[in-house]
Amino acid sequence: MLNLHSPIINNTLNNTIYEELSEEWRSRLLPEARNSIINGYYNAGILTVNIADFNIESFYDELVKKDYENYCQQLYGELKPIIQRCLRRMFSGFNSYLMEYEIVLFMEGRDGDGFDPIKYSIKII
Repeated sequence: MLNLHSPIINNTLNNTIYEELSEEWRSRLLPEARNSIINGYYNAGILTVNIADFNIESFYDELVKKDYENYCQQLYGELKPIIQRCLRRMFSGFNSYLMEYEIVLFMEGRDGDGFDPIKYSIKII
């Protein structure tokens, strides 16, 4: 059912994240990635973020690659409450019986950089 609303969820989630993300992270986001910070497979409860999209002034290439796990954890710390609030509001509008939903957020690096995706679980209550 959620995949029927996938474009709406994706657009709302990405716009909300962009608006609520700290200036520190927003200022590092490549312009072409602004509308696709997160990609989702909503029926499966899977979201992905490519942290390589945060590469203004070579931020990803020069800093993130040296301390990948730490930067993923920092970005996750900012994204988690935004995702929880946004999805809770949307899901209650789609299905009033949906009281709890768990998603998995994968943080990925650029293809070929050799980083394994880091997996985080987020409960939407």
